[in-house]
Amino acid sequence: MTVRRLRPYFLSHPIVVLTNSPLGKILTHSDMSGRLVKWTTELGEYDIQYEPRTAIKTQTLADFLAETMHQENEDPWKVYVDGSSSKDGSGVGVVLISPAGEEVKLAVRLDFRASNNEAKYEAVLVGLRAARNVGATRVLIFSDSQLVAQQMKGMYDVKDEKLIEYAQEVDRVREKFTEITFEQIPKKENEKADTLTKMAETMGSWKTRDVVFQVELTPHTRSRAVEQEEEDWRTDIINYLKEGKLPDKPREARKLKTKCLRYVMVGEVFYRKSFAGPLLRCLSYQETDYVLREVYERCCGNHLGTYALARKVLLAGYCWPSVLHDAQELLISCDSCQRQARLHHRPTAMMKAITAACLFDQWGMDIVGPFPITPA
Repeated sequence: MTVRRLRPYFLSHPIVVLTNSPLGKILTHSDMSGRLVKWTTELGEYDIQYEPRTAIKTQTLADFLAETMHQENEDPWKVYVDGSSSKDGSGVGVVLISPAGEEVKLAVRLDFRASNNEAKYEAVLVGLRAARNVGATRVLIFSDSQLVAQQMKGMYDVKDEKLIEYAQEVDRVREKFTEITFEQIPKKENEKADTLTKMAETMGSWKTRDVVFQVELTPHTRSRAVEQEEEDWRTDIINYLKEGKLPDKPREARKLKTKCLRYVMVGEVFYRKSFAGPLLRCLSYQETDYVLREVYERCCGNHLGTYALARKVLLAGYCWPSVLHDAQELLISCDSCQRQARLHHRPTAMMKAITAACLFDQWGMDIVGPFPITPA
């Protein structure tokens, strides 16, 4: 399978196989038969050399790990953030710049009511979570909001109740980083983030490939964190992938281990591995309704059927266990589809074949009646 998938690379370069087994002799033996002949024929077009595996010394491996894991002198990531609220909606713009100078642009539309200051705090939290997902440990955040920058430095007191929740959430996210520095900059130096904010406010009228678009349904406050921590189908899997927690019963623990092989955590985001495709983001039951309706009837929807809708959700990169059932429930509850769709004349239940050859044979009906009694 590896040879078939990587055939262009194997044809362009020589291959060295490190193994302690005599594979070279086995594949060139004259008494081959069956599968070995097929494998030898398929591998014969490549330049393959078999060499014995060398011993790995413990000290060499330890020195390699110490060299690669040493990150004390890592340069900080630069994160430019901006957020605003207008009559068109609320949006957040984030620009991440790596130490090597590579840029990642992120535009997030806030699908809830938020003031201008709340949008600024949302921008900070989105930037921190994005930096965490790319593996940054030291972050330098630039914002043109004097209020947010001074409050994060401790120069201003936070008095608004909602902003207090945002400040507490920022403090919780800070614990995951080695160093976070806030800097206030003029608005002219934050033009890229400001442009992304305007794009997020009117997301439907912009099309560009170098910007990642997202939609946030709830604010990044403690109330949202509590909602996400409620028991749902992802809780046990996430606890095992993060902390290795298993149920007390051995049978349930073994079943959970088997299930977790199909899932992976990338930063703080939970994904499911798909067959020969990209990772699928796993959603909670609170987020599924928005995704289904977006695919079914909004910007990318055309009122599909049940199986087509479920497949389109998976192709869009989302996954949850009851996607087929939820798609069927949405289809039934759609008023326009019930009124305007074509009539289906198929039976409501699947037809069942009768296995008896004679219809009334199994009941043993007596249609002759009693025989008359004769002499002798």
